[in-house]
Order: sequence, then C-alpha cells, then structure tokens
Amino acid sequence: MIIRSLILALAGVVGLSQLAAARPLDDVTASGHLRVAVYRDFAPFASGPSDNVKGLDVELGKIIARRLGVKKVEYLVVTAGDTVADDLRNGVWKGHYLGYGVADVMLHIPVDKYLAVQNDNAYIFAPYYREQLVIAIDPRQTGGTDLIAAFGEHKVGVEGDSLADNYLLGAFGGRLRDNVVHFHSVAAAVNAMAQGKVAGVMGLRTQVEAALKKHHRHFRISSMPLPGLTVRSWLIGMAVKVDSHDLANAIEPIIETMARDGTLAKLFAKYGMTYIPPTED
Repeated sequence: MIIRSLILALAGVVGLSQLAAARPLDDVTASGHLRVAVYRDFAPFASGPSDNVKGLDVELGKIIARRLGVKKVEYLVVTAGDTVADDLRNGVWKGHYLGYGVADVMLHIPVDKYLAVQNDNAYIFAPYYREQLVIAIDPRQTGGTDLIAAFGEHKVGVEGDSLADNYLLGAFGGRLRDNVVHFHSVAAAVNAMAQGKVAGVMGLRTQVEAALKKHHRHFRISSMPLPGLTVRSWLIGMAVKVDSHDLANAIEPIIETMARDGTLAKLFAKYGMTYIPPTED
C-alpha cells in the first residue's frame, strides 16, 4: 500500500509539472478556453460547489474571456492557504500537490509592491477595485452612534481570524475584547445583527454590503478612522504566471475599459455592493 501511494504521488508530481506550464495569450486563444482561479467559500465573489461556482469574480472571469475572444471559461476553485504566497503558488505558477494544475489568471489578489517583490514567480496586475474595512451598526441598539467606542458597551460581530477580528481584540488596549463575538462568516455576523444579537459588524465593505442586501435599510455603514490601524483600504487585482506577461497585457486594458464604461459598477451593484474604483482611496 505504501509503495502504491508513493507511485501515485510521483505520478501526481509528473502530472503537475506538465499542467503547471505557462499559458501565454496565444495558447489561451488557440485552446478556446480561459482557466480562471477564484477563492473557495468567498461570497459574494465565489461560492458554491466547484462544478457550479457563482459570484462576482466568476462573472468577471466570463467577461474577461469574452472580451479576449475566448468562448469557454474553466474555474479553478482554490482553498485559501496561510498566506497569499501559498495561493499564488497553488493558483498560477506551480499548482497544488494534489495535481490539479494552475490557472491562466487568478482573481482577487492584493496589489501590493512588497507582495509582488516577494512573489517573483507571479505577476500581479490590473487592480479592479479598492477594498475597505468598515463597520455596520444598528443605530436602534447603539443610540445612533457609529463610533467604534460604542463597542465598549455593545456587542460587535466579526468573522473569526480576520483583519477585523485581530484589530478589535487589540484596539484600545484590549478594552473591546469581551464584546467581540466571532462568527464563521461576515454574512453570519450580519444575520446576528439583524436578529439583535450584536449591535454592529466589522468586516470588508464588499462582504458587509452584500450581506446587508437582504435586510432592512436602517443599518448604517461607516468607514470611520480606526485608531492604530495604518491600512484601512487596499487594491484588489489579479495575477498570472511571471512568463505570461502578454496575457496580462491583454487583460489589463479590458479591466480599465470595464471601469470606465460602468461594467464593473453595474456588476458590483448587482451584488449589493458599492463600487470603489482603484483610483480612489
């Protein structure tokens, strides 16, 4: 059994090395399909079973393919690793050890100079929106205040092990810690707020807004200053393998056009989200 497992593992390595070959633009157009990597269980951008994944990034992949003149899209649904470097390795330049290959382009990658330098096997490009950390509050519970200090007296929901979670646990010398309630997702935290179980939710603007879409409009979202947090917004773009620059060069003007012609704004609005262009802070 052990020998058989070793043989299968070696076969997987061989298959992986073949699948991980770069697919520049000519190869993509000749094949008639574009392989797009999206994150697993990441609503509203990608969610559902791998063979029927849905969400904003899924639709964005289809639009990119269509504007490249490619008829078919294949999705590689990637489970988030411990770091973005893990995701880039699994998604675009090496592939997962289980042998499912790499994508031509991976969506939802932070556009950051430091990250780009540290991951020279991938090329990060084409920011398509700006993400923000925000707080949603129920003014009926907080008395109308949307200051973060309100959570010294009221419960606030966060997705566990997230930027919001880490911030609130340490903010103001840890004075908010006892009022931080953890949930498995931002959507679950928003549902708890709608039920009056927490007075606010802190998380990514896109996820908070998408979750609030089905709830009453009395909730209020604020991108207030957060003491001690130096980065409250960041750019989100995409990545290809480093030797697929020509594919990136073809996709980048597509994204720029989508930002100008309103396609991205309409796509975000469809999911109940405010579109913040990458040029804005």
